[in-house]
Amino acid sequence: MKAYPQCVPCLINQGLNAVRDLKLGKEAEKEIALRVVKMLSEFESLDKSPAYYAYLVQRIVKDVSGSEDPFAEKKRLANRVALKILPDLESKEVEDKLAYALKISAVGNYIDFAIRGDMEIEEDIKRLLESDFVVCDYEVLRNRLDKAKSVLIVGDNAGEIAFDKYLIKVLKGMGKEVFYGVKGKPILNDATYEDAVEVSMTDLCKVIDNGSDKVGTWLEDCSKEFLEVFYGVDVVVSKGQANYETLSSAEREIFFLLVAKCDPISTETGGQVKRFVLKFKP
Repeated sequence: MKAYPQCVPCLINQGLNAVRDLKLGKEAEKEIALRVVKMLSEFESLDKSPAYYAYLVQRIVKDVSGSEDPFAEKKRLANRVALKILPDLESKEVEDKLAYALKISAVGNYIDFAIRGDMEIEEDIKRLLESDFVVCDYEVLRNRLDKAKSVLIVGDNAGEIAFDKYLIKVLKGMGKEVFYGVKGKPILNDATYEDAVEVSMTDLCKVIDNGSDKVGTWLEDCSKEFLEVFYGVDVVVSKGQANYETLSSAEREIFFLLVAKCDPISTETGGQVKRFVLKFKP
């Protein structure tokens, strides 16, 4: 996926939002705004994915903050909050466990666990679980899983990673070997191996880091181990918007599970903003 013109103000806001989230102050906010605008102005065209430019923005954030993992504290908080909520969701009796697990996983992609109070999150979850996928290739996924022995879930954010645990349990209950992919190094609030350990994901399945700190999943920057799993498993489920931006042109079948958070992504996926998407890419 290539960036849209609408991505430019969004990228600037990503930098500014990071400053505000990290409470770096007005001078840092001004510095990041000017550096991001200068960086983007040096490109003659928007011929790369939004995630490519987002990575460059986050490198500026790291430089200004003086930290290679500026969101570390927020990631830990997100994991703790998600783990606190998860048991109630897992205890619910449902007829189709796979469909319910996909919904929980999608809800995890929607919620920012690090910035909302418990009551607000619980209300959001109840509302979201009652909503439907606007793009839903569920029967295709079910058909692929009937024939599959192995599955890779390409993870997205901290906090959200805990909500993927139920999906992994369901897949293992179906007799599948499950792998879970995380970032090799910190970037934004993306899940790393440390997050996988923190939410006990490593007790459930084989967790592999992709060897990269890029936003999304840049296959050309990933480790040999990750690529072997990515191309070797029977089914890949990719979580989140940045992974869609970077993997939508990958040369293999992928199921994208996400919430469309902007017009370009809703256009690309055929979905709607703030609605669930389960999209199959042949």
